[in-house]
Amino acid sequence: MTPGHRWWTARRPDGEELDDGEGERAGAGGARGAAYPARRWVLVSVALAVFCVQLDAFALNLALPRIGADLGADLGADLGADLGAGLGAGTATGTDGTRWVVSGYLLAAGSLMMGAGRLGDLLGRRRMVLLGLALFAVASAGCALALTLPMLVAARVAQGAGGALLMPCALAWLTSAYPAELRGRATGWALGLGGVATACGPFVGGALTQAVSWRAIFWLNVPLAGCAALAALAAPGGSSGGGGRGVRHRRSWRGGWGRWGRQRQRGSRSGRGPHDRRASRDLPGRRGGVGPRGRLDWPGLVTGTTALAGLALLADRGQAWGWLSGASVATLVGCGAALAAFVRREYTALDPLVDLALFRNGRYVALTGSGAVANAATVVFLFVVPLTLQGPWGLSAGAAGGAFLAPATAMAVAGVVAGRVRPPLAVAVMAGCLAAGAVTLCAVAVAGTLPLYLLAATATGATLGLANALTLTATQAVIHPDRAGEASGITKTVITVAAGVGVVLAGPAASQAAADRALLLAAVACGVACGVLLAWRCVLPNRG
Repeated sequence: MTPGHRWWTARRPDGEELDDGEGERAGAGGARGAAYPARRWVLVSVALAVFCVQLDAFALNLALPRIGADLGADLGADLGADLGAGLGAGTATGTDGTRWVVSGYLLAAGSLMMGAGRLGDLLGRRRMVLLGLALFAVASAGCALALTLPMLVAARVAQGAGGALLMPCALAWLTSAYPAELRGRATGWALGLGGVATACGPFVGGALTQAVSWRAIFWLNVPLAGCAALAALAAPGGSSGGGGRGVRHRRSWRGGWGRWGRQRQRGSRSGRGPHDRRASRDLPGRRGGVGPRGRLDWPGLVTGTTALAGLALLADRGQAWGWLSGASVATLVGCGAALAAFVRREYTALDPLVDLALFRNGRYVALTGSGAVANAATVVFLFVVPLTLQGPWGLSAGAAGGAFLAPATAMAVAGVVAGRVRPPLAVAVMAGCLAAGAVTLCAVAVAGTLPLYLLAATATGATLGLANALTLTATQAVIHPDRAGEASGITKTVITVAAGVGVVLAGPAASQAAADRALLLAAVACGVACGVLLAWRCVLPNRG
């Protein structure tokens, strides 16, 4: 290799090749913002997409009673009774059918995100974002026009599928559009807006339901998704998987074109053993290569989606069925079988859906696991605090929404701050967030006056908001941009399943004592996760 030789060829959005100096600066993931301000449209599109998905995940909680009254059906009890009778689970669950309005969305989103991230790497992230926005908007209109509960649940499942396409592909597109030193800040701004939607979603949904109709919640998504799509269309050419906008790489994320890479290529073609065959994945145009030349692993997609859907279903319905019931045991066994088939497939496939080597990245695994705990604790917090403000503290819905603005603002600001955390410090900052979150959750549970309660809730919103945003920003920073969609899909899948666990923990919190127990259990989980993270840092300091 000659001095100054580049492994890639960079071009401006108009197709003109950059000179050496410009090309080196663009190689980090695109041209600088000062030279190409149109890149900011990517941030606008991603931020609006994240806002739509997060708002819709939390805005329906206070609207469910009105939905049940208007549509007059009990789909959930019927499904639970049928499944329970078929598998010996006993009597009907008795759960109101409107719960499937939320469950259907979460099941679809949680089970499809992993495959969606890989599709973005293969087919182009902007293309998948536009497809996700179109599906999300059409499904939202279908929800608003639904005349029966089954129609609404079906539209919500389609909406969850659109959200599954949006989240991993949007975050990966944002990662590839910005150079390394600006990626964290851009992602932080997008996640900060998503934090506002997460925290304010229940109150926005309640206000729209009371002032207009629950259908207005879904109509709100249509113009927001339209604006996000227009911003995506205004952005310069989208990424086709790796290298970022305007950059075409010519080497893989692990391999190379050198003598070692050529030897691996010859060995793979000679068919000498499974490891030699798997080595061909590292060549450009194969699994490790850049661009749309790879193939989608359909067997892996089917088995992985089946395992995730079963796990999400068990987390959502296990308590209603009974954790030791026939339905729960059968679902768990099915998940285990599908997961075993998925792992075996991914280990032997030339173009796997998930590269298992990703899980040898210690920082990625540590941040994803601890972020899952933080997300579960956040769901408990967002479920318990609004109900407590309106229950024991006696605030009206409007007053409770105003009081919750402080925690919501803290979560939004935390998302922006997370983008400024340097990757080498991410694990240490995450451990600090978990420790602080454990303390503040305990403070929320034992606060004796409303000002102290709101102060503790604001601190909790800041710490957990920072942990959640850091999960997404830091995991994107510790992996190669070529595989950003795949990694983002896995991370979002894990934390979405963790959100289902948080719903299970918060579900029984009908009384103040139960709500306090849920908060304390979430605090214990954060403390344990912090301890495990610190122990991992001490045992394997070079990997943290």
